[in-house]
Amino acid sequence: MADAPASTSRLPRTWLPALLISLLVSGFCAAALYLMLAEHDRALVAQRNATAILTAERSAHATARTLAWFIESLGGDSLAAIQQTLEQHAPQANLLSSAVITEDNVVVAAGNPAAIGTQLHDAAWMNARKSQSSSITSGMEKGRPAVIVVEPIRRDNRIAGWVRLAVATPPDAAAPRSEDDLALDVALVIVPLLLMMVTLLLLTMGGLMSRVRKLLGRIVIEAREQVPQPLDAGIDTPSHGGIA
Repeated sequence: MADAPASTSRLPRTWLPALLISLLVSGFCAAALYLMLAEHDRALVAQRNATAILTAERSAHATARTLAWFIESLGGDSLAAIQQTLEQHAPQANLLSSAVITEDNVVVAAGNPAAIGTQLHDAAWMNARKSQSSSITSGMEKGRPAVIVVEPIRRDNRIAGWVRLAVATPPDAAAPRSEDDLALDVALVIVPLLLMMVTLLLLTMGGLMSRVRKLLGRIVIEAREQVPQPLDAGIDTPSHGGIA
């Protein structure tokens, strides 16, 4: 009966270290995995959004280039056809504004007829005019973020005017996952890992404890066998009553 308390007292020394080690390792892995997933999520979202903006820029540039070729093919007396074309494309949801501008900085055709005859003082337009080449910049148009494309109209190897399109910047194609979603993904990986580590450590430490107990038992037995016996052990001493 003396062994029962001893075996019970050994139980915490087996599962408690295994649990503590598993919790520490799992906590470290969970933190590292959470940070890695969050960073990967941000990078993936940024890449998708950048791809969406790049696609919008290329589409707007292609539209401006096509419109410039169309104007170049019409010749000089074609403002009515140009104006009609711009008004037909004006209702597009992502097209915020469109205009044809002369070298004198006068709007001669526009998706909004009220803008005809006005002068344009836009940074994107001024930069394109200064560089004498097409320009794609980001800016604000009618209070909204926009991709502004300016494309030259060439006639007789010289620039006769400019096409300016302002296209709304596309909304974010993706958004980072919430903290709860990331935590759920981490838990799906860490919880099985924690259970597996606890089980393996319990089995390992239980086996080690069993071997240590057996080893200590043998040592105790050998030590007891090697203890010298007293010299008077087992020798009967004569009693004083037997002497005559």
